[in-house]
Amino acid sequence: MREGHLRQVERLLAQAAADRERLLAQLPPELRESLPVDAQGVTRAIDHLAAAAGFSEDERRALIRPHAVNPAVLHARVFGSAPLARETVVGAFIDGARVRADALAALADAIGGEALGREVRSLLTAHPLPAGAHEHGVPATLRDTYAAHERAAVMIAAHLDDRQLPRAN
Repeated sequence: MREGHLRQVERLLAQAAADRERLLAQLPPELRESLPVDAQGVTRAIDHLAAAAGFSEDERRALIRPHAVNPAVLHARVFGSAPLARETVVGAFIDGARVRADALAALADAIGGEALGREVRSLLTAHPLPAGAHEHGVPATLRDTYAAHERAAVMIAAHLDDRQLPRAN
């Protein structure tokens, strides 16, 4: 029997979390603190869900294309490998989360229609992004937002699996 979408998304998220832990273990404390979250699992889950929903390669790329213009990427294009200010790093995390939230909402609409779209948006709205890099508690707020993104991906995957179950007559 083929592995369901829920299981695949959970595996992608778990693998990314394990990869992150291995990476963080190798970094000095000050660098670890500058990386409060990691979106590799959610990004991979978004791509998996989009493929499962029948999105073309171009449509899948369009979901995450806005990542290419976040503050950290733009800084690298202009200044090369010069160190990033904390505000730039946090801004990149916030912008990335905004891109993924939009992608998750679009996937929910495409896969489950208005009902799933509303459910996913409600979850994401309940765990908002920090207003900006200077807001108090930014790392904790980002972790909460990123965790909500993971839950949204799991919701969408479960809906895909439910939709593909054989129907009883």
